[in-house]
Amino acid sequence: MIKATGLAIAIAALLSLPVAGAQQLQTRECNASNIAFVAEAISKMPNGKPKQTASDEISAASEKMAMGKTDECKDHLLKASLQTK
Repeated sequence: MIKATGLAIAIAALLSLPVAGAQQLQTRECNASNIAFVAEAISKMPNGKPKQTASDEISAASEKMAMGKTDECKDHLLKASLQTK
């Protein structure tokens, strides 16, 4: 019984790993350092639609940060970072 419980806990922990990674990405803080990090990744992308989309999103993130709209900034930062993957 103890082994079965331990196995169930281990399986639950393994299943939660991808979710934890996704949550971490979604909670990216909107600050100048993170915007610069994503902007650098964008600059290394090959030209094309994903790079243009990422550039537009990082610009929007910067604008929203300057206006103090952190939730909107986070949304744009997330969209930009997803284009760099």
